[in-house]
Amino acid sequence: MTSAPSADLVMEKLLQEAVREFPGWDFDRDPSGWTAVRGETRFTRHSLAALRALLRVHRVVRRG
Repeated sequence: MTSAPSADLVMEKLLQEAVREFPGWDFDRDPSGWTAVRGETRFTRHSLAALRALLRVHRVVRRG
């Protein structure tokens, strides 16, 4: 019988994917939620998924 991966392992995998997807951004978690910082730009969201979605929109807006 295989046990399900722990929430910490799943979150670590998601964080590694975010770091690969958004090079140059520093990700961290504090009591207010997840943060992504690059230079003077800082975003905070309650979930890592919401933060990644915001960064995707930010990337598209900056390119457009």
